[in-house]
Amino acid sequence: MGKGRYFNVIYTADEMANTHGILLRRCQQVALALFTEEATKFDFSPTQYSALSFIHNEPGIQQNALGERIALDRSSVTKCVEGLERRGLIRREVDKKDKRARRLFVTPKGKAMLENVSEAATRARQRIKQALGDAGFASFLESLKAFSGILRDEKRSQSETDRS
Repeated sequence: MGKGRYFNVIYTADEMANTHGILLRRCQQVALALFTEEATKFDFSPTQYSALSFIHNEPGIQQNALGERIALDRSSVTKCVEGLERRGLIRREVDKKDKRARRLFVTPKGKAMLENVSEAATRARQRIKQALGDAGFASFLESLKAFSGILRDEKRSQSETDRS
């Protein structure tokens, strides 16, 4: 071990700035900033865009399933959905089979908003692709998918081990 190290603890600013956690957080900040710049006139967040996109692509999706799809906890997805509903972009209906559940649908106003915000999201994505290049961007997405699946894969592996 090098001078000043104790059990492989990261201690320099350069080392700390290049940890996966800091870099992922910074990537999220950059992605948010790019989206916000492109979609500023719509007063729309990336989370709202993701939610509206899923609701559009999966009409009648249950609110809890939407939360799972866009990685939001129950209270956060409720807040997001309430905001979209307040703006007249979606409507919620009680599920006929499960009265506790809510099914979500995009309104005509929501569809128009989605078309506008999708153009802004595409511009933000193009800015990232331009910076990384097509191959770099594809590799970046594959790495993010692999990283985001670590816990799922570990749980699956543990579950298979438990059944053995």
